[in-house]
Amino acid sequence: MRSAKLKNILAGAAGFVALAVASTPAAQAQEDYIAKWKEFAAETGLPEHQAWADMLDNDETRALEKAWSDYRGYTATSLIEAADLPDDLKPGLIITKDNLASMPWLADYLPQFWMDRLSSEWMGIEGIRIVPTTHYYMQKPLLDATKKLGPDPFSINDKGELVDKDGQNGVLTKAGLPFLNPKNGDELNWLFNSHGVGTEDVWFNPVLMTGCSSKNKVERSYTGNIWWRKMAGRVGKAPLGNVPGFEGVTEAGSLLLTSPRDVRGLAGVRLRYADADKDDNFKLFIPTLRRTRTLTGTNGQDPIAPSLELTWDEWRSQWAKTDKRKFKYTMVKEGFVLAAPEVGAAYDPYRSDDARCGLTGIVDMELRPVWVYDIDDLTNSYQYSKKRVWVDKELYYTQWMEMFDRRGNLWRAWGDSRWWQPTTGKAMWRTVIIPNVISKRHTIMSVTSDWEGVDEMDNALFDVDKLRDKR
Repeated sequence: MRSAKLKNILAGAAGFVALAVASTPAAQAQEDYIAKWKEFAAETGLPEHQAWADMLDNDETRALEKAWSDYRGYTATSLIEAADLPDDLKPGLIITKDNLASMPWLADYLPQFWMDRLSSEWMGIEGIRIVPTTHYYMQKPLLDATKKLGPDPFSINDKGELVDKDGQNGVLTKAGLPFLNPKNGDELNWLFNSHGVGTEDVWFNPVLMTGCSSKNKVERSYTGNIWWRKMAGRVGKAPLGNVPGFEGVTEAGSLLLTSPRDVRGLAGVRLRYADADKDDNFKLFIPTLRRTRTLTGTNGQDPIAPSLELTWDEWRSQWAKTDKRKFKYTMVKEGFVLAAPEVGAAYDPYRSDDARCGLTGIVDMELRPVWVYDIDDLTNSYQYSKKRVWVDKELYYTQWMEMFDRRGNLWRAWGDSRWWQPTTGKAMWRTVIIPNVISKRHTIMSVTSDWEGVDEMDNALFDVDKLRDKR
């Protein structure tokens, strides 16, 4: 449902827009999305909506948003306004089981999973409220690094690695975002990869991971800490560039469980290498055995703990290692999707219950412009035959993801709400939902993002022998 007008906007995106900022749709459409949020909050009267509107309403947010939109040449709302969309698809609409059938066009924007929730006891909800579209972006140092790359700084080799103009692994030699206007699935996959976790360092302190039954009851719950560090191409926080002692590593993640008692002290560390031929350094300390196991790439397909739908390969939605010899990356389409807004700094748009197994009342969603791409398994041995990822055109991160079993049936999905900071463009997480539509079980992750403690992180967190001693 894209018009020629929308295609013209996209054609002028990326580096070329900097030459003619005054004439871009983003510059022409400096509609105050912040004012729209303030008006919406006044209409709903909900304190969480007012809290988000207040977080947006400052000069720092406006300046950073403008810097990114000027460079891109568009905003989420300029793309929406240029598209041929249904008149009723706008903020304030509440979708319920009673009016769903009157809007058949919703199938083009709302995942079937969410339509089913309106009439289901499993993860059932009363309705879906569309909230105003926010303009998202990342941090200013990353924008500056992206501008410095110049035109066509990268290519992709036969293994699927990002390669700079000197033939070196570009993830290790350059900073900044590649392929802001991706032409195919390979380029989109690397744009998504380069988003990483939305900042240099992440600390979930704590994270509550709850495995839930089809009756929305707790089967098992785990509490712990998750850390993440960008190891190459750091631009916003010391150490800048590549982290000493982690040569060849692009990013690292670690997990330490603190409860329940029988798994307290379980620690896992995974280092991702830029070289497609080099397996992740993946180690797991098991306290009951007092042993550290070295895991392989196939272990990334295992659930992190019993009763959870979260596997190691979904630490940040899609985290299977890029390799064109093992996976095919295909751009499917461009369009729009209704997804949870990144308002975690103010509230949980899923409104999960106290037990973290059910969703209460109305779920908030916003309309997002996206690219959609498929990741097809070529080995016939990966747990999923295909992943389909909806990638946001402003934040370059997952808005929705679906994972299919070996028979091609939808197995799991991923949805989340980020703890995104409007003044800095940095992001962590607030809530993640991972439903298993075959078994009718699900996992909800509730995250407290530690924005102060993250500055005290050190590299010992990514050494399993040192991490296990923190238990």
